[in-house]
Amino acid sequence: MVTEPAPAPPSVRVAVGALLALAVLLVASAVLGLVGQDAVVDRFLAAQPDLDRAAITRSLVLGQVLYLVLGLAAGVGALALLRRRSWGRWLAVGAALFLGLRTLLSTLQAGGTTVLTLLVLVLCVASVASLLARTTRDWLPATG
Repeated sequence: MVTEPAPAPPSVRVAVGALLALAVLLVASAVLGLVGQDAVVDRFLAAQPDLDRAAITRSLVLGQVLYLVLGLAAGVGALALLRRRSWGRWLAVGAALFLGLRTLLSTLQAGGTTVLTLLVLVLCVASVASLLARTTRDWLPATG
């Protein structure tokens, strides 16, 4: 007789939902930032004309690539978690913690926040809290 695995507890469902939302937000932001990079660079130059265009472009591309990598890590972590892979939990914790801390530090440095920044922070906190919950840990197999 084959027994079906236990259904995912609420903590796993919250983590997966928050991680997938982060993945969509980050990948979309990165793609839009890379596609419209000339407009973004032009806005920076309009605000501060003494800046170097190449340096602004390089900084923008590196930032968008970082968001793309973090978004993909969050998505892969969520899918691995659904497949009951313990490594997916730790990949997602790392991505969400890094993103949350980076967002918090950039918000403090900028001296203000936006709705998108708050959404990212809330999703990061929900992800990490749900991933570190005992119910999530107990639902995952000991190895995997």
